[in-house]
Amino acid sequence: MSKKEQSAPASPAESSKAPPQDGWRDSIESIIFAFLLALLFKTFEAEMFVIPTGSMAPTLYGRHKEATCSECGHHIVVGASGELNKNAELEGRISESLCPNCGAINTSIHDTPPFNGDRICVAKYPYEFWEPSRWDVFVFKYPLDPKINYIKRLVGLPGETLRIRNGNVYLWDGETEQILRKSPEKQQAIQIPVHDNAFVSEKLLAAGWPERWAAVSRSEDVKGIDGWKEAETSAWKFDDKARSFALTSTNNEWAWVRYRHYVPNVDDWRDIDEGRKPIPLPRLVGDFCGYNAFAGSRLTHGAYATHKIDDGPFWVPDLTVSCRLKIESVGQTPEVMLELTEGVLRYRCRIDVATGSAVLEEVNVQMSEQDVRQLVTVKTSMRGAGTYELDFANVDDRLCLWINGKLIEFGDSAVLTVPGATSNPFPTNGDLTPVGIAAHGIEGTLSDLKLHRDIYYRGTDDPYEGDTLRSDLADNIRNPEAWAEIYMRDAAAIDYTEIVIPEDSFLALGDNSPESSDGRLWPGRQTVPREFLVGKAFCVYWPHGVPFLNDGKGISVPPFYHKDTKGNRTDYPTHTFPFYPQFWRMKRIR
Repeated sequence: MSKKEQSAPASPAESSKAPPQDGWRDSIESIIFAFLLALLFKTFEAEMFVIPTGSMAPTLYGRHKEATCSECGHHIVVGASGELNKNAELEGRISESLCPNCGAINTSIHDTPPFNGDRICVAKYPYEFWEPSRWDVFVFKYPLDPKINYIKRLVGLPGETLRIRNGNVYLWDGETEQILRKSPEKQQAIQIPVHDNAFVSEKLLAAGWPERWAAVSRSEDVKGIDGWKEAETSAWKFDDKARSFALTSTNNEWAWVRYRHYVPNVDDWRDIDEGRKPIPLPRLVGDFCGYNAFAGSRLTHGAYATHKIDDGPFWVPDLTVSCRLKIESVGQTPEVMLELTEGVLRYRCRIDVATGSAVLEEVNVQMSEQDVRQLVTVKTSMRGAGTYELDFANVDDRLCLWINGKLIEFGDSAVLTVPGATSNPFPTNGDLTPVGIAAHGIEGTLSDLKLHRDIYYRGTDDPYEGDTLRSDLADNIRNPEAWAEIYMRDAAAIDYTEIVIPEDSFLALGDNSPESSDGRLWPGRQTVPREFLVGKAFCVYWPHGVPFLNDGKGISVPPFYHKDTKGNRTDYPTHTFPFYPQFWRMKRIR
C-alpha cells in the first residue's frame, strides 16, 4: 500500500463525531447483556419484593399509616391495606387508632398519608444449597394459589407434628411435648412493645390514673395488688419530668419499684374526655398488637369502631424488662434484683454489684415465698459504679440476661424444664404487677424503663370459631381467677391446634398472629411444599420515604391520587413528595 493510500490519523474534530454503527450495536449488545445478567441474578440469586399486608408486623410493615399519639407522644403504626381493595381502589378510610402505649384514641390517623409496605431483598440461593432453618423469615408460593407469593416465619420442619397452645409452639413426638425456643438474638429482634415509661399522658394522670411504674412496699392491705401498694415513704424517689427513679440510700433493705399493668381501655378514655372519673384497674398483659389497633368504615378488613378492636384477650407471661441503671456509689453489700412473674412462679436475677456475681432464682409462692431455689450462678461485668443497660427475659421457658447488650451465658440451668416450672400454668393476681426491680446498698438512678412481650401464637384465629372465647376472656382480663376458669374451660377446643407436617413440607406462621392468614387457617392444606419455596428474606432495603413539608404530610399532586370504586378521583394519595430515606428501619431481617 502506498503512503497516499494509508489512513491518516483522525483529527480532534473527527474524533468527536458520533460513533459508527458498530458502536451503536455494541451499546445495544451491552444493554441486552446487562438485562440478561439481571434476569439471571433475579432467577437464581435474589429478588426484590414489596410487603403488601401486615401479617408479619411488627417485624415487617405492609401498607400502613403512621402518626404520633396526641396524648403521650408515642409513635403509632397501623396497617392500612384494608383501605384499598384488590384493584387498588379506595374502599374506606381509617378514622381512629389506639396508641399502643397509653391506649388513647387518635383521630389524626385519618389524614396521615399512607405508605406502601417495606421493600425487601429475598435471597434465593440459601435454599438451593442448605436446608431451611426454623424461625427463618421466608417467601413462598401460596399453597392454595401458587401464582401468589406469601411471606411468613418458618416454624415447622418436614415430618414434624407441632402443637400450638398457650401462645407457644411445641414439638410432639407421640409421647412428650418440647417447646420450640427461638435463639436469644432472634427472641430480642421480634419481641413486641408493651410499655415505654418515657411516654406518658398528662391528661391521664390528671384524671387520677396511676403511673404504671411506682415505688412500692409489701403490704397485707387488700387494696394493694398481690400484696404490693405504693409506698408512702421509699428510698426510691420518682422524678416525673426525667421519668426516672433515684435511689439515695445505701442501707441493706430492699427498695422496690414495680410495674403495674394499668392500661386504660376505650371506655376509660371516653370517661376522661367527657369529664367522668375513671376507675383504674390493672389487667393481665395480653396479646394486643398496636399494628391492628385501628377502626374505620367500609374497610376490607379491620374493626368498624374502636370498641370492636382486638385488645389482646390472651394472657402473655413471656416478658422482657429493660432499663438503664446508673450506679453512683456502692455500700458494703450492694445488690440489684430483677424479677419476672409467671403465675405462681417468680423468676429473679440477683446481681452482687461488688463482685459481679449473678444468681438466677425461682420462687413458687404457691408453696412458700421463703422457699427460694437457686438455678445457677455466673460472673458478669456489672461491678462497681457505672452505667448499665439491663435486659431480663423469661421467654420460651428460658431466662436470659443481657448487660450492656452482651448476653450472659447461663447454660442449660436457665432452661425451665424442671418440675414446678409448669405448675399451675394460669395467671394469678401477681401477673397484674408482673415486673419488679429492687436494690439495696447503692446510690443511683433507674431510667429508660421498657416492657416487651413475646409473640403469642394463637391456636386459631377463625372469627367464627373463637369469637365467644375471645369476648369472654376480654371481659375478664382484669380478674385473673375468672380469666383462668374461662380459659381452662374452653381453650382446649379453641386456642389449640395440632398440625402434622408431611415430608418435604414446612409450616409457616405470621408474626402478627391475630391478623395472619397462615398454616393454622388454610383449608385443606396447612403446609408449604418444598418446591413452593422462593427464598429467605434477607433485608429491608427501603422501608418507605419520610415526607416533609405541609406539617410532615408532604405534597401530592392530582396524578398521584387513588380512585374510588366508582372511578372518581379522591384526595387519598398514592405518593407524596418530597421525602427522605428512613435509614433507621433499613435492617437485616431476623
